[in-house]
Amino acid sequence: MKSWSRALAIALLVLTLVVAVLITMAWFSLPLDGITVTVEGQTFSLADLRGPQVAVGLCIAVAAVVVAIVGALIMVVVGLAVGVLGIAFGLLTAAASLAVVLSPFALIAWLLWRQFHDRPAPVAARQP
Repeated sequence: MKSWSRALAIALLVLTLVVAVLITMAWFSLPLDGITVTVEGQTFSLADLRGPQVAVGLCIAVAAVVVAIVGALIMVVVGLAVGVLGIAFGLLTAAASLAVVLSPFALIAWLLWRQFHDRPAPVAARQP
């Protein structure tokens, strides 16, 4: 269990670092003049952000992307698990239906086997 949690933590850290590097490269290489964000009627331009505001904006962007990627991966795993359970239930239902259909034939075959099977001769018990 410890190795799984360690591997998951390392993978999440690597994902966060990769996303942070990509967002930072995009932040400094793309023009930010025409990008504005409106929150409750107030408009903010990304080009006007300075100092700690840039760091907070980058942290929020990285967190949003990492949460979206992890959420998508969780949804894929849950979807696959539900699909596997559905297939297993379908196969179980098909096997049960086949067993119900074939049970009279199995009963007849067992009765015929009992009828024509060679039985061992009874051994008389000694009386004291």
